[in-house]
Amino acid sequence: MKRLVCTLGMLVILAMMLTGLSQAQQFGYRVAADIPSDFYVGDQQFPAGNYIFIVNYGNHAVTVTDGANRHSFVVLASPVEYASPGYDNRDNATVVELKSVGGRYQLANIKARTTGVSFSTGNPVGTFAENPPVRIVASLR
Repeated sequence: MKRLVCTLGMLVILAMMLTGLSQAQQFGYRVAADIPSDFYVGDQQFPAGNYIFIVNYGNHAVTVTDGANRHSFVVLASPVEYASPGYDNRDNATVVELKSVGGRYQLANIKARTTGVSFSTGNPVGTFAENPPVRIVASLR
């Protein structure tokens, strides 16, 4: 009887560990976009082209992968909270938004239907956004 209880206890602990590991493997969502101009993410410059943005649900880190050469860069973002997830945005497409700051484009937002992230664009002193944001229709993968 004692051996059966120990075996069952070990199985319960193993099941709990496997459940935790499977949740840790969930990245979040992937967004693919064709960016028409050179842009910055933080201090890193990226050329125009196809990109995949992988947004991690846990820590909101975004992995930016260049489709041409498969180089990746990880940057932290802030979550975007929607007042009523999904309902207000049910007809909106997934969007990658660039802002013109100081004469260069910077990644500002990635917006999906029910969630999103935003990036600090660091408006330099004495400069303002020169153009309206560039909204690029993207696709969830």
